[in-house]
Amino acid sequence: MQIAKPIIYGTIATWLGRRSDEKKTHSWICYVRGANNEDLSYFIDKVIFVLHSSFENTNRVVSQHPFVIAETGWGQFDIIIKIYLKGDYDQPLIAVHPLKLYQNQTQNIPLTKKPVVSEQYDEIVFINPKPELLEILNAKPNQENNQVEEESQVDQKEPDFEQMTPAQILKYNQPNFTVFDINESKATIEKAIQIVSQDILADYKRKNHQLDTEIQELQIEYENLQNKLSQTQQ
Repeated sequence: MQIAKPIIYGTIATWLGRRSDEKKTHSWICYVRGANNEDLSYFIDKVIFVLHSSFENTNRVVSQHPFVIAETGWGQFDIIIKIYLKGDYDQPLIAVHPLKLYQNQTQNIPLTKKPVVSEQYDEIVFINPKPELLEILNAKPNQENNQVEEESQVDQKEPDFEQMTPAQILKYNQPNFTVFDINESKATIEKAIQIVSQDILADYKRKNHQLDTEIQELQIEYENLQNKLSQTQQ
């Protein structure tokens, strides 16, 4: 038995403007959430975000929904995300996600204060889970916590991201991922292989027919030469 739970982890960074401190040019958040923003705490026990050594308290532990941290800084680095599952799991699942501060990574020049979103879709696959864990996995997400907290009404047209809480930023940036369907993909690949195979076979037959024609022409020419040679010898 296999049970797959989709998750999204990533970062959202906001430029603080030209008057910002040179060591605090951006505010950013890092998070783990459900594919539809649902509360994952029914099977995730806690998440530890490991930051660059230049930060105080490099290991940030979040033990409740939403699994998100907020910081300010100026540099980009890889964030280690340790996901601890409920049940009989001692070792965490580990992901590494690069903090992205700029839309144009080659120039590193912020153009607007629109947040830079960098997300990764993944699935946690449980193979033959124990009965107690299976019960947890089959449970539905807590509907009361399904919606990210709404501390104040946010203007969707011109939001002030600098004044928004991490949870509000998460709510504003709804995930937009297409879940990979392996059966649909397999059928598409098989169809593509069939079409390509037919094209290759047709091309092979065409070339083979052309070779047969050329061989026949050479045989006829050879026989004509043989006949001419025989006539000459007589």
